[in-house]
Order: sequence, then structure tokens, then C-alpha cells
Amino acid sequence: MDNRLTKSQQEQLDRLCGSVVEGNLSPEDSRQLAAMLAAFPEAIEYYTECLDTHTALCELYPGLSFESLARGEQTNGNSEKNRVHLPDRGGKWRPRKLLWLTTTIATAFVVGFAGYFTGRSEFRPAGNAISHSPSVMTSFPQADGLAMGERQGVHLSGESTLTGHGIVRQLIDVVWTDERSVQAAGSFLQPGTFAFDSGVAVLDFFSGATLVIEGPAQLDVISDWSVTVHHGKVEATVPPAAQGFVINAADTEIIDLGTRFALEVSLSKAQVAVLDGEILLRGDRFADDRLATGDQISLGPLPIDPEFIQAIPRLTDIDSQTETGSRRRFRRYLEKVDEWITDRRLIAFFPAREEIPTRSIPNTARGESASAAQLIGPVEVVPGRFTGESVGLAFRHPGSRARVKIDGVFSAYTFACWTKINSLQHRFNALFLADGYENGEPHWQIRDDGCFMFSVMVDNSIEVTYPRAPGLPPIRDAGLHRVYFTEPIWEDSMSGRWIHLAAVYNPTEQLVTQYLNGQAVSREPIPNEYLVKELKIGAAEIGNWGQPFRQTPAFAVRNLDGVIDDVMLFDAALSPAEIRNLYEESRPQ
Repeated sequence: MDNRLTKSQQEQLDRLCGSVVEGNLSPEDSRQLAAMLAAFPEAIEYYTECLDTHTALCELYPGLSFESLARGEQTNGNSEKNRVHLPDRGGKWRPRKLLWLTTTIATAFVVGFAGYFTGRSEFRPAGNAISHSPSVMTSFPQADGLAMGERQGVHLSGESTLTGHGIVRQLIDVVWTDERSVQAAGSFLQPGTFAFDSGVAVLDFFSGATLVIEGPAQLDVISDWSVTVHHGKVEATVPPAAQGFVINAADTEIIDLGTRFALEVSLSKAQVAVLDGEILLRGDRFADDRLATGDQISLGPLPIDPEFIQAIPRLTDIDSQTETGSRRRFRRYLEKVDEWITDRRLIAFFPAREEIPTRSIPNTARGESASAAQLIGPVEVVPGRFTGESVGLAFRHPGSRARVKIDGVFSAYTFACWTKINSLQHRFNALFLADGYENGEPHWQIRDDGCFMFSVMVDNSIEVTYPRAPGLPPIRDAGLHRVYFTEPIWEDSMSGRWIHLAAVYNPTEQLVTQYLNGQAVSREPIPNEYLVKELKIGAAEIGNWGQPFRQTPAFAVRNLDGVIDDVMLFDAALSPAEIRNLYEESRPQ
């Protein structure tokens, strides 16, 4: 049996791939594409190439520069003898209406896709010439009717959804019951058990109710409007918008009527006191009994302890405790800063600060390789990761950036930073990018699907080309390079949460390792043809990228929608233990 595509099938595949790129794949088209991918290995190869090429073009030619190429205009390139051509697989892929300029693969994922399969593709031309397209997470439609977007909490309409009944607003000296119980401040409050052995947690429910809980405690989160307390000390604050919020304890429903009350539940007793307002009790021992300000009652057979409310944690006390704890942690961090700046491997260091009074941030590393970081455009000075103590830089506006110049030749790279990401607005979101992306220069950024990316230019004199539709000139890459990707790590549920990132480029071991919160999330070998031993940076930007040597007013929009308040760069490949220590000794909680 001939398992190759016919001419008409190739034309159909061409049309379906065009619909994927443009984001208008219908459910029927999705089923057809799934069937073709299941039947023809050749179709999988072609489909993967289409997505890889599109991803590469989105990175290489953002804005008007790519638009002019898509119209067939010629640009200045390197000489023909240094040109590497990626092979045309024989198909006729027609990106209609030039929507390549703004459509991302993520758009296609949420329109009629069914299932997904992840993979990476590498283009290798004939002969000894070698080129590499950026590795991309490629999604293949399946025939089971479940869209990738649905698996990630995305409706077919394109509206994103997340799970949770509230926010873990604050954690103070919390010791978790077990590893499965661990939650981070700023994370979404998931349905199910919330348990810890000691410390204080502040939970904001989406209904508007706020619970301050002191451990040991165990709760079952039921909904935005309901929770069961098995044990623990709780203060509940319920504003008018959350009236009707229910706490279940000791076979009793405590229905809040817009109030503030205290609750203590232990193995021996359960008791409640109204601090302000009114509650209603319903259960075996109560028939819609009402309690008002000053009333207190036992929910079990044992008598009330009138002094129990003195031991209940109060929301009004939390802010002062937080301020004291944050100040203590920030002072400890500043002591570590004094130690770190003595490390001779440190090239550039812009630590968290109490304030940023000028538009220039000094480089605190003792070497002379790096300049100060100059703030350009509407960079905002906002609260940093040490609440009330430090500040950071927000790059919400496309024109905002921090520019730095780093001279010298280096033997390895370690980049590290603390960041709080609000959203991944753009296809590529900058952490630290060298201006010209010349030989040995790095790019460190995050793709809109949550993959962390690190790359080093290998040879910018080699022109890599990508084939396009017949009659149009090939797309030219800036040079020979390789992008090292993690799996998708960042997701919307992490929005507004401080995270520590690191990337290590180790030529000696030919290894690129990337980290999240002190833990390695990817390790990828450096192939011989992509190994760079002489590394450099030159002029570069933190939080954006807009000064590659462009010939038009157009510039790439890669500003990070978030805050950065700590950046370190080493001329060394730090070990996993050293990365872990950086994280532990600089974490805000």
C-alpha cells in the first residue's frame, strides 16, 4: 500500500496548515487534519515544519521588517557563499492575507484543536552545511474531540479559565503538614484540603470573605462561598458583598450575615464568638439561631471558654507582623549581597534596593566589565519582593527598558534574576537580550506559551534561509544559532507571584541548564556545531529588546509585563548547589 500523500491530499494539507497558522481552523478541518496526521508520517513532518518555520519567522521578523519581507521586498543580506538554505519539502504552504505578522501558534491551539502532542523539530540541509530552527512545542490534532486549550483550561471561544476559589494572600512562618500540602503565597486556593502544622495563613475567597487561620489547622475548601474547618483557630471577615458565606464546623453551619467572627475547633471542643455583626447557626443543635456582636457559644457539649478569643489571630495584627518579618528578611538579604559582591566571577549585579532615586542603577559587582543600568522610557519603580522594604522595575510599556554595556570575553554564562510576571503578552518576552545578537552574544527570554528560552549566536556571518511559497524570496535568518527551550513552565496561575530564574551556559561540559526557584527544569547538551567558547555581551537590555541594528522605525515588542528587582551575571557556570543557595538566600519568604 502506498502511504504517501497524493497531489490533492498535499493541497488539502497545505490549506489546513494555512488555517492553523491563521487561527481559523474549523472543527471539521480539525478532524480532517487529525486523520491525515494519523495516516501519513509525511504529513506530520510537513505540519511540524510549517509550525517551526512560522515560530522562527515570528521571532526573527517582528513588526514592519517582517512585513516588508512578506511582501517580497529585498533586504540587505550576507554574501551568497555564506548562505545556508533550508530544504523545501515540496509542499505549497500559502500563508494567506499575511496574518503571519500577528498570528501566534497559541491562537491556533484554542480554535478547534483536538488533543496535543509535543515534539521538537530540527532542519538539516543536505551536505555539510548545518542550520537549526528554534525548537518549538508542536501540537498535533487528535480525533478524540478534546482541544488542547480545554486541557489547559481554555474554552474554544478563546476565553482562558483557571481553577481556584480564592487567593493564598499571605503565609507567615507556615510549616506544611506534608509535601502535598505546600502552597505558595499568591497562588490560587484550590478545592480540597488546606492543612499546615504551624504558622498563620491569610486566605481571600473570591466571594469577598477573608480568613486568618493559625495552625495546626485543616480545612476543606468547598467553593467561593463555603469551607469546612476540621481544626484550627480562625478569624473570618465577611463584607456585605460576601454575606451568606458559610463555615462548617462540628456538624454546624455558621452562616455569616456580614460580620467578623472568631472560631476555634479542636479535638475536644468547638466554639464561636461574634466580634462584629451577626451570624446564623444551623445544625443538629441549632435551628437558625442568631448571634450578634459580643455573643459567644459552644458548638459541642463542652462549655464555652470565654477567653478563647484572645488566642484568635487578627487580620489587623497581620500587617504589622508582615512588616517586621519582611524587614528582617530584607536585612538578611543585604548581608548576603555584601558577600556575593566579593565573588570574582560576578560580572554584573543589580540587587534589590530600598529605593531607586535616579535613572541610573549602579553595578555593584567589583569588576569593571559592566556599566550601570540606565533606565529608558516609562520604566516604573514599584514595590519589590520584600514587602514594604524594597523596590523593583516594571516594564509594562513597550518603550520601557534598562540598558547596560558589558565589555570583555567570558568563558561561561550564569544569568539569574527575580521576577514577578503579570502576563506573557508578546510572542517573546525579554529578560536579558544583547543588542545585535552577534557571535557569542546571549538572548534570555520567555515565550508566550511559558517556555523559558536561552540562546547564544554561533556565527552571524552564515545566512540561514527558510523556504516560502513559490514566487516569494526565502526568509533569511540573522545567523547560525540554537535556542534551548524548557517545557512550558510559566502559566497564568503564577501571575503576580515572585519567581527566581536562572540559566547556565557551560561550554566545558557542553550543557545548558535552566532553573526555576532553585530547581533545574531543563538540561540540554550543546552539539559540537553550536558550541561557543568565547562569549561576550556588549550593549544589552533588561526587560526589553529594541535596539538591534534596525534600518526602520519599527522595533520588536518584547517588553516584559512584569517586575524585575534582582539581576546577576557570572563569568562561570554555577553548580546546581550554588543556584539553589542563590534562591534560598534571596527568597522573600
